[in-house]
Amino acid sequence: MEIAGTVPETLKQFPDRLSPVFVRDLRQGLRAHYLVWAFILFQVVGLLATLLEVSFKSFFDASSGGVPFSMLLQIAFGFGFGLILPLTQFASLQSEVGAGRNIELLLASTLTRWQIVWGKFLVAASLSGLLLVSLLPYLLLRYFLGNVELTSIAGLVASTYLGNLVMNAIVIGASGYRNPVGRVAVIVYFYLIYSFTMLGGLSGLAGGAIFGGSMIFTLVAYLLASALLVVLMLQLGRSRIKLFEDPLDPPSSAGVFAAAFLVPIANGIAFAIGGGIASCVVLGLLGWLVLMIDRGPGRYFEGKGFQP
Repeated sequence: MEIAGTVPETLKQFPDRLSPVFVRDLRQGLRAHYLVWAFILFQVVGLLATLLEVSFKSFFDASSGGVPFSMLLQIAFGFGFGLILPLTQFASLQSEVGAGRNIELLLASTLTRWQIVWGKFLVAASLSGLLLVSLLPYLLLRYFLGNVELTSIAGLVASTYLGNLVMNAIVIGASGYRNPVGRVAVIVYFYLIYSFTMLGGLSGLAGGAIFGGSMIFTLVAYLLASALLVVLMLQLGRSRIKLFEDPLDPPSSAGVFAAAFLVPIANGIAFAIGGGIASCVVLGLLGWLVLMIDRGPGRYFEGKGFQP
């Protein structure tokens, strides 16, 4: 018999199919103070930007009113979702591999190292997505004011969230290093790799397929490049989860750094020669090679609960 006003137990628990790491970190993240302050900050910025939009529309023509609001919103989105929120994951893996070392208990269960880093990435992506959805009313207001099209709003939301996913993966992968200075260096290195990949090989996205190929393939190449960087960084974080050193293991961290260095070079050459189609092929091949990193024969016992 259920008491009126209570929530059934079945609605309080997460489904068993979800990773325990994801459930644990999501519960902690939803109660974290930074999420509350980030939510308040984004709401304040969104409200101020909306008021500026209304003011400019009242005193100036619609064309001049959209510029200040658009720039303010894009700067806030880029700074908040591209830097502030990802940096909250700066010590993400330290709770497992740092002081206290929960990793022994995690790997002694049925969890794999992939599930650990993937769970942390999904938590960061979920919290960022929650904050981004909370800002949609302010974005849609611009459409009803007549200063922007829905396609522009969708493009801003998609690019902001995609950039946030990449930066989350970069910070989580770098968090496996104990030295904070080393983590900063890793973040800077992979951010430069990401920037060079976007600017060097995919610059046709801004002005059409100027190197040949269609805009569709260029967009697909953009998504593949972002996905490749995410997998690379999760591989780096996965390689830092170690119980011991084994001479049979390949230098997985070095392999990730080497693969990342080759990504903008290979993609830039492919895009210049064959446009978006060649870029998609090269990025797909690189993605498959990246998934093969850290597959050494000495990587833990290949039994239940100790899979790589």
